Amino acid sequence: MAILGKIRERSIFLIFIIGMALLAFVFTGVFDGNSSSSQEPVLVVGDEEVGIDEFSRQVDFAERSYRMSTMQAVNFAYEQSTNAKAYEQIFDVLGLRVGKSHIEQFLKNDPNFSTDPQFQGEDGTFDPERFTDFILDLSQNNPQGFERWKAQEESIINNLRVEQYINMVSAGLNVTTFEAKQSYTLQNDLVDLDYVRIPYTVIPDSIIAVSTKDIANYIAENADTYEREEARDLRYVQFAEVPTPEDKLLIENELRKLLNTRVEFNEVSKQDETFPSFADVPADALAAFVGENSDVPFQDNYVTASELSGNYANTLFNLPLGEVFGPYEDNGYTNISRIVARNKGGKAKARHILIAYNGASRAAETVTRTKAEARNLANALLRKAKRGSDFAQLARDNSDGPSATGGGDLPEFVREEMAAPFSDFVFGNRVGALGVAETEFGFHVIEIQEKKDVVKLATISKKLIPSETTSNQVFTKATLFELDVQKGDFQELATQKKYIVKEINDVKVLDESLPILGLQRQVVRWAFEEGRQALDVKRFTLSTGGYIIIQIAKVKAAGLPDAEELKTTVSSFVMKEKKKAALLKQIDDYETLEEVAAQFGQTISTAKAVNRFTSMLVGASNEPEVVGAAFGMDLDAVSEPLGGNTGIYVIKLKAKTEADSLTRYAGYKASILNAAKQNIEMNTSNAVKNTFKLTDNRSLYY
Repeated sequence: MAILGKIRERSIFLIFIIGMALLAFVFTGVFDGNSSSSQEPVLVVGDEEVGIDEFSRQVDFAERSYRMSTMQAVNFAYEQSTNAKAYEQIFDVLGLRVGKSHIEQFLKNDPNFSTDPQFQGEDGTFDPERFTDFILDLSQNNPQGFERWKAQEESIINNLRVEQYINMVSAGLNVTTFEAKQSYTLQNDLVDLDYVRIPYTVIPDSIIAVSTKDIANYIAENADTYEREEARDLRYVQFAEVPTPEDKLLIENELRKLLNTRVEFNEVSKQDETFPSFADVPADALAAFVGENSDVPFQDNYVTASELSGNYANTLFNLPLGEVFGPYEDNGYTNISRIVARNKGGKAKARHILIAYNGASRAAETVTRTKAEARNLANALLRKAKRGSDFAQLARDNSDGPSATGGGDLPEFVREEMAAPFSDFVFGNRVGALGVAETEFGFHVIEIQEKKDVVKLATISKKLIPSETTSNQVFTKATLFELDVQKGDFQELATQKKYIVKEINDVKVLDESLPILGLQRQVVRWAFEEGRQALDVKRFTLSTGGYIIIQIAKVKAAGLPDAEELKTTVSSFVMKEKKKAALLKQIDDYETLEEVAAQFGQTISTAKAVNRFTSMLVGASNEPEVVGAAFGMDLDAVSEPLGGNTGIYVIKLKAKTEADSLTRYAGYKASILNAAKQNIEMNTSNAVKNTFKLTDNRSLYY
């Protein structure tokens, strides 16, 4: 309707523009390759394939069960499927099987099954025969339930096989005494040394030339660091649909009509009908009146001053009873509010000690005391509290309620939220009062901590949304810009029209969210479609309202990026390497540290008790190569120039202290072994997957 309204208002030229845009929308997918669905499997692991039907079931399950977004669920299903298919093939090669006894043992140890009364024998323990009878009954009388069990059984079997496999791998882990001793010496052998550091900054950046070839060579030499997957750089202009001041005034005027009694002609009864103003609506009809006129349902609850938000919170809280305030704007809505009720001290904060007795509601089976004993204990605890004992500690030591661990603290409550005797005491006494109240749950030792005044408001809210006229204007601007940039420079045209261009770099094929824009999977899929090129443009509708006109700024192929692309990132590293080479050439022959220090105007520094585990030089930085060289030197020897992280070092070994040998290295063995076992499940899964060739076609479907 917004589009048709705009067509009626605008010229023939605008009709043509919008018509072309609509045609483009209609034919999108027909000519861009999206009209046909792929027949490829979503995933291939070695010789095993995962088709879209099987994979989509896992995605749906993850979305429902774990409340994941679509791509989170896709990635979760991918990891699960990859692991499962890889392990299946490994198990087939090994002949690893799970028998009936393994499954029975699992069911016996799993509380979901072992604590179910229908599977327990007379002694209260899990009875495999009863469980077998249950499954047989399912197979005969509940086919759907039996199919669900078969799927669950398959999952249990697979998990048990994985567990067995990992246990086998764990059993093969071993740490030798040599490894333990090596770890011990790395941490405890120490050296003292003097050193001269010639920082790379002694050579000005301005005299070092870094060429494109230098950068390309550095990238090639560090390929593992810089190799990347396929990516896209994007740029976009956003056309947001937001309400204008005129739109807000229309909504305010709509609400103002409710502030006065009004008469309207009823087409059905053919008579005038009188509608009361918001202030005159009877209390018992307020919920219906609000529900009929508001975008937000009636909230039938009391609130404190601190629970009201926005600029008008204080005004609303202090309104006279029955008065209406508004229209006012708050959190994306325009509102009018009426104060319905006020209750002085109507919300309280208290803590309590519950003393339950045998037969009280919800009393634990372990509670054996009688009602009389419970009353006596509650009164005894009350006397202790009145004499100054720590109430919170008394609650932790004696309370049978769930709040015991929190010292008896309860969240704020109004009268109706608590059992009547409890509320009668709290709301009938002053703050600080102590007493005992009896409820169906037992006897409560109560301390009143705080009381607050509360009010109940009836609020009619209208969401601030753009009018049809505003929506049409935004659509027109977006459409015209989309058509212009098809044949012009994106940045230049945006600048001319004073639109802000935003950039998003290194978008990957399976990305789901884009910075600021949020979930935009449709944009990513479009950017990676086959044949998509740099400078391609497309308009997308935002779920939050409005549009983005997006352009592919750069297509980045998988592999090593070119030198120009990483110039800013890599230049500093190349410069450091060149400075290192230059300083190594400049150093004159020397025999002492003093000669080196004098040549470069540096001072001699001292580092004591340095180990290879941290490799930290006081006053310098982490320098593992320099520290490692020190451990290989003779006492009082002066080193060759050593290239470090922050400069060239020349060091002199002053002392070397070897750690005393230990009688046993069990502690170090255990530490290394525990560290290895902590990640064994993940590392084993990765090793199993790496055995097979993986083909990932997720981007064809999602």
